[in-house]
Amino acid sequence: MTETARSGASSGALPKEGTEKKEMGTVDSKDSSKAMPIHSKAKQQGILVYVTGAVESPGLYKLPGVPHVGDAIKACGGLLPYAAADTLNLAEQIPDGTHIHVPFSFTGNPEVLLRKQKININTADDKELQTLNGVGPAIAKRIIEYRTEHGNFGSIEDIKKVKGIGNGLFNKCKAKITV
Repeated sequence: MTETARSGASSGALPKEGTEKKEMGTVDSKDSSKAMPIHSKAKQQGILVYVTGAVESPGLYKLPGVPHVGDAIKACGGLLPYAAADTLNLAEQIPDGTHIHVPFSFTGNPEVLLRKQKININTADDKELQTLNGVGPAIAKRIIEYRTEHGNFGSIEDIKKVKGIGNGLFNKCKAKITV
């Protein structure tokens, strides 16, 4: 019997053979030659997780493999500015059927926190640009150089004219940029 199953016994007595409670990552002790981790199916098919609260797009998500809380948050588009992120363990593995609720933390100026924060690609400095998904120092520098040489971007799609920004990178950050 595994240590995890043993710790589940409330009276200190060991549970009867065959009544061990299976927990995440434990194996069936009846036949150790056929023992498989509980998440072996999940590794092949993925899991469903329901995410609510202070995330960009709450909802039901199918995640591949054995994901962590951080993977679920990323699938939702990330945390809102007023999320209580310190209450989450982003490294925690999540089993199938988990409900993750990200609490709200309304500290600071509520008007600023409630307004959806977008980066203006015509006025942002390199540090602001680097907060965009997939934009590092080199791409941020190219964006600034491009707008210095060619003037302001007329639409968010114009950012694809910058060397190194194709459809893939544009799709990663288009929801968080404005002109």
